[in-house]
Parts: sequence; structure tokens; C-alpha cells
Amino acid sequence: MSPAASVLLPVFDAAATLDLCLRSIARQRHRDFECVIVDDGSRDDSLAIARHWADRDPRFVVLALPHRGLVTTLNEGAAA
Repeated sequence: MSPAASVLLPVFDAAATLDLCLRSIARQRHRDFECVIVDDGSRDDSLAIARHWADRDPRFVVLALPHRGLVTTLNEGAAA
């Protein structure tokens, strides 16, 4: 069964704020959601942080792409 809500989160070199962002999403009162984290070829630890969350919580899904820009990242994430 599909979750009631989907969060599409494009990420590029966001290691400084990503953990706090994902923690906030995980703590939402509404529990029936998925969060698709789309890494757009980050050069920092963003992908490792995203994968850490996906390993801990099945509501988080990671899609890693080469850097192609925001529009492509959003389109790929929406198709996932």
C-alpha cells in the first residue's frame, strides 16, 4: 500500500544541514509518508548521510544521480 504522503527532497552538497532536515521530517506527527532523497551528485557527505537515514528508517529512500541540476533531479525523484 502506498503512503499517504510523499516528500521529494533534492539534495546537492547539503551535508551541513541534511541530518537536521531529515530528523525534522522523521519526527512529524503524520507517520504514513515516504521521503525520497535525491542526491544530485553531491561532493560532500550528503549521500552518506542520506543512506544512513535510509538504513535506519524504511520510510526514507535514496536515489543517487550524477550532477544534472535541480529540474532533472526533481523529475527523476518524482518518477521513482
